[in-house]
Amino acid sequence: MKNLILSIIVIVTFASCNHQKSTLTITQNSKSDYTILLSLDADSLTQLAASELQDYIYRISSSRLMISKQLQKGRKHIIVGNELINDSSALNELNTLPEDCFIIKTLDDDIIISGTSDKTDLYAAYTFIDEYLGCRLLNPNEEFVPKNNTIIIPEINKTYEPAFSFRRILFPGMKDQKYRHWHKLETLDEWGSFVHTFNKLIDPEKYFEDHPEYFSLVGDHRISDAQLCLSNPDVINILKQNLAKEIRKNPYKKYWSVSQNDCYNYCECADCNDMYEKYGSVSGAYIFMANELASEFPDKNISTLAYQFTRSAPKNIKPSQNVNIMFCSIECNRSMPLADDPRSNGFVQDMKDWSSLTNNIFLWDYVVQFKNYLTPFPNFHVLQPNIQFFKQNNVNMMFQQGSGGNWSDMSDLKQYLIAKLLWNPNVNVDSIVEDYLTKYFGPSKPYIISYYKLAHSSLIDNQESEFLNIYGFPADYVDSYLTPNLLTQYRSLMDKAEESVKDDSLYLLRVLRTRLPVDFAYLDIALNKDFDEISYLNKNNGKNRLRPDMLKYLDRFIEISELTETTRINERNFITSDYKKYVLHKLQMMTKSNIAKGKTIKLLTKPSDIYPVGEEKALTDGLFGDLDFHNNWLGFQGNDMIIEIDLQKPELVKQISMNFLKAVNSWVFLPVEVVVEISKDGKNYSRAGSIEGDIEDKNYLVKSIPFNIEINPIKVQYLRVTAMSLKQCPEWHRGYGNPSWIFIDELIIE
Repeated sequence: MKNLILSIIVIVTFASCNHQKSTLTITQNSKSDYTILLSLDADSLTQLAASELQDYIYRISSSRLMISKQLQKGRKHIIVGNELINDSSALNELNTLPEDCFIIKTLDDDIIISGTSDKTDLYAAYTFIDEYLGCRLLNPNEEFVPKNNTIIIPEINKTYEPAFSFRRILFPGMKDQKYRHWHKLETLDEWGSFVHTFNKLIDPEKYFEDHPEYFSLVGDHRISDAQLCLSNPDVINILKQNLAKEIRKNPYKKYWSVSQNDCYNYCECADCNDMYEKYGSVSGAYIFMANELASEFPDKNISTLAYQFTRSAPKNIKPSQNVNIMFCSIECNRSMPLADDPRSNGFVQDMKDWSSLTNNIFLWDYVVQFKNYLTPFPNFHVLQPNIQFFKQNNVNMMFQQGSGGNWSDMSDLKQYLIAKLLWNPNVNVDSIVEDYLTKYFGPSKPYIISYYKLAHSSLIDNQESEFLNIYGFPADYVDSYLTPNLLTQYRSLMDKAEESVKDDSLYLLRVLRTRLPVDFAYLDIALNKDFDEISYLNKNNGKNRLRPDMLKYLDRFIEISELTETTRINERNFITSDYKKYVLHKLQMMTKSNIAKGKTIKLLTKPSDIYPVGEEKALTDGLFGDLDFHNNWLGFQGNDMIIEIDLQKPELVKQISMNFLKAVNSWVFLPVEVVVEISKDGKNYSRAGSIEGDIEDKNYLVKSIPFNIEINPIKVQYLRVTAMSLKQCPEWHRGYGNPSWIFIDELIIE
């Protein structure tokens, strides 16, 4: 047995010859011999660790352990924190462990739960509650706590050390302090600034008018809302001066991002091009800049991006020791692990090149579909191998970007699993998923896990041909994991899951939210693809009629999204009620009789062949564009659209309707004006009506905008439709000077 020594400062001393027991009984029949022992000067987080242990043990067993700051003679102890440990081996280990580490050990009848700091004392307590008491914090608002009057644990001698020194996820859990501590996730407390900071440090509104030479030369003009001219010594000096001002406001912050804005348009001036050539990559100029700042502020880490045009590592220059490289995977495919995917060879090589230059690497990975949070996104099978790959390549800081504060497909499970992988990339993923789904879904778990496995296996079967894109749409995956047959199976599984928990409001709400991506994909593909199996339309005798059951399905989707407070579809704040309006408008267009269908259409201006959809045939094929310019949109780059229609005989015409796409971030603008002209002979045309487009709207939300032009009813055989384009991106836009686009989907004449 251990010897107990009482002094002015109470210290627990363990005999050098400890006898470990195979199991320890913490509570039996709701009674306990244990006291939670806390040092006199324990700070708030260590005190919280003790109170959380007390609370969970009580909730499990109905036994409330006393928390004491004095040794309780004749009692067994759960020792929280390291001040009262006098076991030399445990103390020596704690004193040599890196930051964020902790230990959980049993010594005779006592239990040590201690970290290297107050924060890690709390990490240790939550880990004990999770691993040894069987509790789970499933998401910030929901947890699993088992019920058992008797708590027995095995003997423990375990040291916990994270694989990455910094671990952060961008999911709803990050907003909750308890969730962060439970899952050992990090805040940005050490960061004085965080990514895309050029405009903050050299504000175009302040500097551009007098000093356009500070900013990117693109083509033959300088652009204010782009990047900086890093070959200009004045730019480097101003960065130093303005960064110094920011550091003085927060002198204790360790990391300061000095990094490119979230666009391309890097400087093309002769001096910058010389730097790119000298260093073998555009990134060389950015590392030169970061090194200059790192020399000016040697006690800070200067973080800069390896992102898009700066992703490739430079040659003939290395990042200084206090330059942090934020390496980003935005372009990569998610259907296969990066190291196994030939399409990711360039990224893999870039990762290896950077890791040969530095070990100060912050990895920014992307793990949801940003344009469609509410779309099945079965990428769980690549999470572990990708994180392991990053660990193998000198990455010591990990950030996994999810759907922010918004729910996305299975995001509760995804954030939970990723948090565990960031601590230990070698955990058993299958066991974690199985355990989570069992505790989260209860009786409906067999159906949810069947959906999970079916979606993943269907993608994996097609992984070599499928590109799982973080900016994809449901229609992109109809040849792999979102075929009509699979969607029908998913919907059936969700129906069964819902039925199995219909009398349990908690489980039912979880199932309803989880089924939203299935419902969204089913409805969106029914709207945007021409499948007989799933469609909003009954097609009889060449006429399209709406199916009432699909309209009810759409209504229920909206109701569930609002009931579960899961209404945001994408990162641009497109919500489900707006989606319904978009669907109903599109269905209205799809069910109209179109006089132009099958008639002669001539394109007088040539559409772009970058996105081929059948040229003039695309205007009356009955396929309407979705919210992605790749699908069913006819595009004109830097050019007006002029169409002539021969109805083959005089027809009574009263309205011409079409949709144009607005996607400003992709250089897609509405027409300045759309004009309809009519003719009796096909040669001499007169203006019949027009409508102007809103070209001042700078919002990046992608929209399909209806253009309906009513004319005085008239019998006419020939019509001309002209959509006047901006021709080039406007001066306020990052693409200024480059050709702009207009996209039209369908032309309907009534």
